Order: sequence, then structure tokens, then C-alpha cells
Amino acid sequence: MTAAQRVLIITALGLIGLTMSYGVWYALFDEHQTLTDMGMSMAMGFVEAARQDLPAAMSSLDTYAAVSTEYRNEVHAHGHWGMLALVLLVLGLVYEQLQLSETGGLRLAWLLAISSTCFPLGILIQNSALQTLGQWLASAGSLGMLLGLAIVVLALIRARR
Repeated sequence: MTAAQRVLIITALGLIGLTMSYGVWYALFDEHQTLTDMGMSMAMGFVEAARQDLPAAMSSLDTYAAVSTEYRNEVHAHGHWGMLALVLLVLGLVYEQLQLSETGGLRLAWLLAISSTCFPLGILIQNSALQTLGQWLASAGSLGMLLGLAIVVLALIRARR
């Protein structure tokens, strides 16, 4: 097993452990409260709209939108970590077929490993006061994954010739 394969497989296993732990924590301690907040905000928005209290209705619906965005980010981060871990694991198992140099292969492995960690982390950080940092991390991580996977595709095409 090459160093690049070790980087990919170890990162994949770490991300699988992280996403499973996060998923259990989230399901036990945060998800139900978030869903309750979403439901209550939406219901109050409709109640206040029926009372023709438009400012209060809009405030409740704004709260719903904020909580809904938080929920979506938390669920997406969990799902992305899991799926990116599987991509890294599969790449780690077939990495020798890319026929890259040791140095180039190791650089690509680190690019994929760091990007697959930063992208979902950035999504989660967007729920905090560090929203701009989260957007930057998510953008950089997704760009790194796109670049890394494009290099993988080109290497596979080159290796098949």
C-alpha cells in the first residue's frame, strides 16, 4: 500500500467515524429540538397571519427560515462527510490504477483528504457567528474536491491509453 493510499483510507475511516458520531449526537440532542422549533415558528406565523398581525407573522416566518437553514446545513454536513468518506475509501482501494508518481499521487491524496474534511466543516460553521469563514471553507473544500476528482478522471483516461 502506497503512502497516498494510506492517506485516503485513513482519512476515509476517520470521516466515517466522525460522521457516525456526529449523526448519533445530532439525533439524540439537537434534531428533535430543531424540528420542533421549525414547526412552532411556522405554526405561529400562520396563526399571526390569520390574526392579521403581519409584522409578527413575518417575524415568525423569518425565524422558521433561519432554523430551516440551520437544519439543512447540519443534515447536509453529515451526509457529505459520509459520502465523501466513501469516495476516498474507493479511491484508496483503486489508487494504483491512476499510475501517478509517488509525489504527485501523495499531493493529490492530501488535496482530496483536506478538501473532503473542509467542505462539510465549512457548511457546519456557517451556522455560527463565523459564517464568512464557513462559506470560505465550504467553497475552498468543494473547489479542491472538484479539482482533485478532475485530476483522478484525467489520470484514469491517461492510464487506459
